[in-house]
Amino acid sequence: LEEKFRAATCTEVIRILSNARKAQGLSMNALAKKTGLSQPAISILESSQPNPKLDSLLKIARALDLNLGEILQQALRNVEHPTPSIPTSSRKRRD
Repeated sequence: LEEKFRAATCTEVIRILSNARKAQGLSMNALAKKTGLSQPAISILESSQPNPKLDSLLKIARALDLNLGEILQQALRNVEHPTPSIPTSSRKRRD
């Protein structure tokens, strides 16, 4: 159970960072330039790399002007109390 919790937390941190990058309109290339990481490294990390390096996460958070500690706290809350998602098929279409 502890390993699943750790893995879920890492996945959630990465999801939050990836969503922030996209919300800021940054490509992986642009983020790579801001962080000094390679674009393939960003891509691998966003593909839910199981054990991301803390240094990489810190660089990404800093480049996105985010606090990694706050992101970790949010990720822990999300993992401990997940919000049920609505299956796509049950969503009402608005035409």
